[in-house]
Amino acid sequence: MEDITPLNLEDHPKLFGLRYDQLIAILISLILSTQFYSWCNPVTFAGQDLRLDFSMLLGMIGPLYALATIHGSIGSWEQIINFYLTSQVLIPGPDPNPTRFLLDEEYPQFSE
Repeated sequence: MEDITPLNLEDHPKLFGLRYDQLIAILISLILSTQFYSWCNPVTFAGQDLRLDFSMLLGMIGPLYALATIHGSIGSWEQIINFYLTSQVLIPGPDPNPTRFLLDEEYPQFSE
């Protein structure tokens, strides 16, 4: 039997809620920051080692890129802030947006 599930090609594939380019940017920045810390000789300034500070800055490049491109444009910061700071209550019941599903698709018929 063929799978006739509609494929949504408008959306980018996601893993852990991130697009693949965002996930790769985070992983690369974390790998580079740890490797920089292990390869670099101690850099002392005013009695403090600055390797950790530099490696933390390198490690934050990936998450900042993912945050800046989370919804495709930088103009949607209000949506991002509202998503994380507003309370969301999920109430069971009928679907509030019934037009999101395809109503005219043919379903496979199963026999027992």
